[in-house]
Formats: sequence, structure tokens, C-alpha cells
Amino acid sequence: MTDDVTRHAMADDDRASTEPAADELVADDERSWGAAGHWSADLEDDVADEPWLDDGTGSDDDYPPVSGRTLEDGRDALDVLMRVVGPERDGPPALWFLVLDAADRVLPLVLPIAEVPTVPDAVVAANLVHVLASVLEHDAPGGSVVVGYVRRGGGDLGAFEAGWSSALHVSAHQEVVRIRAEVAIGRDRARILSTCW
Repeated sequence: MTDDVTRHAMADDDRASTEPAADELVADDERSWGAAGHWSADLEDDVADEPWLDDGTGSDDDYPPVSGRTLEDGRDALDVLMRVVGPERDGPPALWFLVLDAADRVLPLVLPIAEVPTVPDAVVAANLVHVLASVLEHDAPGGSVVVGYVRRGGGDLGAFEAGWSSALHVSAHQEVVRIRAEVAIGRDRARILSTCW
């Protein structure tokens, strides 16, 4: 796993809030995930919040199609998922799954799961990963998924993102589903949480 500590060209945009709400924060000792071992980003590093690229219009007309695009790192994964999610970033908690083939090309298969509970459910996580395993086996042998944790106040590592990530990783390990990257997407910002490139 590698950290993506590069800043996006628009990361200094004054529109993006850099402080999550108090109820969305996770205590520092919970952020380290030392025992779980799947978070690659050191939260003391310089990973930048990513303000939206479309100036808040929800328009993605200036971007090339995402299907067929080869992702080379977490930055690419974040850019594509931000475009796919679009204005849904301003909604209730949701999980978005982007499917990649064995060569890390984006397939035209996106699974958005709307209005998921803020507290992860192990059974729901297991069912979702089982479906993803079937899709990968049928449509993308050797492929992987990019996971987006999307919610209005999101865009960083909070209890929602950490909880669902842990539940999904447990099921992914059991089903042998490779999670290529995880990103947090909110109304005003987005962040790469982990990558496996």
C-alpha cells in the first residue's frame, strides 16, 4: 500500500472547509488503525482535502468519459469517483463501488448503495462484497473495486468511513475481493483514504 500525499491543483481553493463537524471526528487513537492494518494514509501527513473540480455546478461536461479509463493511482480513482458521484455528494450516507478490470480499466459498472446506516452492518457488508465478488468473477476476472464513502458532511476519515471500511475489509478478505482504493467524498471536499497500487 502506498500513501498518496500529493495535492490537487485546486486544493488551496478557499471554498472547501478543512474542519469536519465535531460529531464526525474519530479520536486520534482510533484513527491509527494499527491492528487492522489496512489504512495506508498516515493522518499526520500532508494528504490534502480535495475541493470539487466543477465549481459547484454539478457539471462534468469538460471531463472525458470515465468508462475505459485506466487508473494509475489513488488520485485517478478519486477523480473518476468524484465525477461519477456528481451531485449525489450532497446527499445522505451512501457507499459507491467502482469496478475495475485486471488492467485497472474502469468498467461501466457502478454500484451505488444509497442511504446506508451510519453504523456499519456486518451482514449488509458481507452481502455487498458477495455481489461484488460475483460481478468481478463474471465481468472482470482479476479485477478490483474502488470504494467511495459518500455523505454530505463527509470528505475525510470519520466514524462512518472508518466503520464501513473495517466491515468491508473483513468481508473482502473472506471473499478474496481486492479493494484497490478507498475515498471519502463530501459536499465540499474529498480525500483518498487508502490505496493498494
